[in-house]
Amino acid sequence: MDGSVAIATPVPLPSFLKHKSAFWTAILVGAALRVYCVAFTNGTGDMDDWEDHAQQVLNRGLIGYYHANSFANHPPFISKVSALILQIATVTHVPFRILFRAPFALLDAGNALLLFSLLPENRWRFFGTACYWLSPTAILISAYHGNTDTAVAFFLLLTVWLATKERVLSSGAAFGASLWVKLPGILALLALLALFRRWRIRGIFLLAAAISAFLTYLPALVQDYKIVFTNVFGYRGLLLQTAEGVPLWGPSVLLFSTVVPIQAWPEKYLRPVLFLLEQSWYIAIAAMLLVSWLRRHRASAQEVCATIGMAYAVLFGFSDYWAFQYFAWALPFWFFLRWWFSIPAVALTSAYLYSLHWLFSGNGWLLGKWDFLGHPNLPLLVLIIRNIAVSFFFVSACLFLILAIKRQPTSIEASS
Repeated sequence: MDGSVAIATPVPLPSFLKHKSAFWTAILVGAALRVYCVAFTNGTGDMDDWEDHAQQVLNRGLIGYYHANSFANHPPFISKVSALILQIATVTHVPFRILFRAPFALLDAGNALLLFSLLPENRWRFFGTACYWLSPTAILISAYHGNTDTAVAFFLLLTVWLATKERVLSSGAAFGASLWVKLPGILALLALLALFRRWRIRGIFLLAAAISAFLTYLPALVQDYKIVFTNVFGYRGLLLQTAEGVPLWGPSVLLFSTVVPIQAWPEKYLRPVLFLLEQSWYIAIAAMLLVSWLRRHRASAQEVCATIGMAYAVLFGFSDYWAFQYFAWALPFWFFLRWWFSIPAVALTSAYLYSLHWLFSGNGWLLGKWDFLGHPNLPLLVLIIRNIAVSFFFVSACLFLILAIKRQPTSIEASS
């Protein structure tokens, strides 16, 4: 013995432990960012709108509020829940903006968990889930924005997951419950039916979904079915543009911001183009349903999720009326598509939404008061990101339609 102290040679961590360590670090970072947004930021103008909705429901009653405000388009259940949250906020002195956004941040954690469960069991499973959880799009919409769109993806993912467990009644009930919060999940119904290969099972699923959905609509329908149909079922989205008429999304961006300015269009061409843009909502839904129908024989959980991701991408690509926080409907489903779409789609929506939120909130930490009307024009960098994002979704939507018609595989495999 020479008295020297032996120093143990460090044993390198196995690669799978390094992999999981990075994954859990990503989960903690994403959770911290959501807590920050919920607790310290004010949110968008939608947050103020929801607080006003809740107050009006308390003051006028649900049906009275539907009659008083044609923009009162939220389903009865979530309208009543918002009023309850406002009452809790009054009693506890916890700001409404925190109490309202916290449940949807938690639902987004459910989105990540369901996404992880449904992705193929390989490295992409960890990477894809981490990318979703860290994406500014998911963080902003679920924890900052102040709206309910995160719930659409959650209930659709839950519907698929329950179907994989052969729990048909529960799957149908979960799909019906999605309509308690927001209606756009109904657009994925055709794709979801592919999960069930027999019409008897589909019938059970649809019956469970109908019963689940109408449980919370029935009292309002009994009181005044006309106003419920007009305000809730008749809502079709709004054209998003600044006070100066600068569009935030849609084919109008391509036609009037990247091709020829609207002022330069001859009248004989402008009128039919404006008519088509006005009908873009219907055109987009028709194309979305066509993609779902053409892929109806692709019945695995991963293929159905891919179909839903494509279908909503088509909706965003062809419509002037759905964008911004509505990306939440589709975001987790894009990870079931090939990398050439999923990675650019998440990156572009994240860059665009974060740049807009930075602009309208006044700083990169999103701590300022939302000032949409104070920015009638968009900076050049934001316009460039917008144009690239809109072009990418339009081209992708066309490609998805072509591939669906040709019946070529477009969803990812575990190794791709």
